[in-house]
Amino acid sequence: MEKLIITGKTPLKGEVTISGAKNAAVAILPATLLINGVCTIENLPNISDVKLYCSILETLGAKITWNSNHEITIDTRNITSNKAPLDTTRKFRASYYLIGSLLGRCKVAQVGIPGRM
Repeated sequence: MEKLIITGKTPLKGEVTISGAKNAAVAILPATLLINGVCTIENLPNISDVKLYCSILETLGAKITWNSNHEITIDTRNITSNKAPLDTTRKFRASYYLIGSLLGRCKVAQVGIPGRM
């Protein structure tokens, strides 16, 4: 669609809330592993991929706190593992982001290859 034409005598006004992007979220969440601290992420889409990533991060030792439906705080000060759950990461296409984050933090990583059951 090149343009949207609206006809009528009443001017349009109001607000639109733009939700966070899934592709950005699945890259930002594992990036929190690169710091030894606390991150708060706002405007996060409340979708299954985000919840799955949070579950993986918790398995690694992160503490996840949902502040609202679209905001979380991630505490990565107690990361205890460099091994992401293979059964989960194999089924999750965006799990490849974990490789770089775990390598950056732990210097070694074990992540299932997406699509390899």
